[in-house]
Formats: sequence, C-alpha cells, structure tokens
Amino acid sequence: MKRNSKIAIVCIIVAAVGAFGYFQFVSATHLHVSILESKVVQKTNDSTLYDMKLQFNNPSLLVLNLGQTDFVVTIDGQNLGTGTLQPSVIPSMGNTVSKTPFLADNSLITKYDKSDNIPNVKLTGTSKYDLLFASVSIPFTYYPTQEEAREFIHGT
Repeated sequence: MKRNSKIAIVCIIVAAVGAFGYFQFVSATHLHVSILESKVVQKTNDSTLYDMKLQFNNPSLLVLNLGQTDFVVTIDGQNLGTGTLQPSVIPSMGNTVSKTPFLADNSLITKYDKSDNIPNVKLTGTSKYDLLFASVSIPFTYYPTQEEAREFIHGT
C-alpha cells in the first residue's frame, strides 16, 4: 500500500471519529427534562415545600455525567422558587429520575390557587456535564402541560 493511501485512510478515520463525536455532543445538548411528580410535603404561611421528581432523557450515544443542576420555576415570569439536583449519571439513549426538594413562595401560589385560569409555568435551569475531555454547561427549559401546572399550583 502506498504512503499516500495510508495517509488518506488515517485522515478519513480521524474525520469520521471527529464527526461522530461532534454529532453526539450536539445530541447531548438537546437533553429533555420533564416533571414526573410534585407532591406537597409541608405548607406554612410563607412557603410550600414540594418533593419533586424530574426526569432527564439523554438522546445521545454518550453516557452523561450530570453534575449539580440548578433550576428555577417561574409563574408568569415571576420567580416562584429555586432548587438544586444532585449529580447523577444518565445512560446513553436512556433516562434518569432525580428527586429534589423545592421551596415555593406562597404569595404567588395563593394568587392562582383559587383560579381556574392556569398561568404560564416554566422550569429553567443549567446542567453541567462532564463529557470525555471537557465539562459543558447546558441550559434547559421545560413548559409543563396545563394539567401538570394545575397539579403543581393546587398541590394535588
């Protein structure tokens, strides 16, 4: 085999591995987050403590080491409260469920508690991943369905 043929084969292999890595990285940045459950644990005059379960779906072929994840829940653009998920591992093409406490401000909840008009609820956050040779912070946003938002606000 000629020297030029060997160089061409090595270049093709390096390009294929690089393309595969890039597409897996892009796929990992499209992590899907959803609220599986939110139960009221304790309610006081000022705040409500929820026990939330969030599910993270990994669409890539890479195993993702999910670092500490900070998130915020807002209602109609107003900060309802913040939370932090502890590190976990998401298998390739799989999902993981993380359980976390979440402390909500009752002044916003009581504003919508008796109303049938469900406001826009949004969960946003930033996940930190350790991918092979790099650490990446990736923002995510989740808009609960009307039913999920109703259950969250009414505490059912």
